[in-house]
Amino acid sequence: MSITLEDIAMISGLPIEGRALTGKVRAAGWRQWVAALVGVEPEPWTDETRKDPRPSGVLFSWIHRHFHRCPRDASPLVVERFARAYLWNLLTQVVFPDGTGDTAS
Repeated sequence: MSITLEDIAMISGLPIEGRALTGKVRAAGWRQWVAALVGVEPEPWTDETRKDPRPSGVLFSWIHRHFHRCPRDASPLVVERFARAYLWNLLTQVVFPDGTGDTAS
C-alpha cells in the first residue's frame, strides 16, 4: 500500500488540479527560513574539522525536542508554529521520507 496524491488531497484539503508549484531549492539561508516558519533557528554546524552532514535540514530529534508538546496557554502564533512543525515532521518522515531516515529537509 502506498500514499497517493489523491490521498494527500483528501487529508490536507489542498487542491491537486491546476498548475504545479515548483521552484529551485536553495540551501543558503535555510536556518533563517526555519526560524521564520517555526520560531526556532537550528544551531549552526560548529565542527571545523568535518563538513556539515546536513547542509539543509534538521534531525527529527531536533523537531521532537523543540515541538513535542504545545503549551496549553500558547498564543495563536505559537500554536501556528507548532502546527507547522507537526506538518513538517509528518510530511518529511511519513509522506515524503528521504534516504537518511533521520533528517527533515
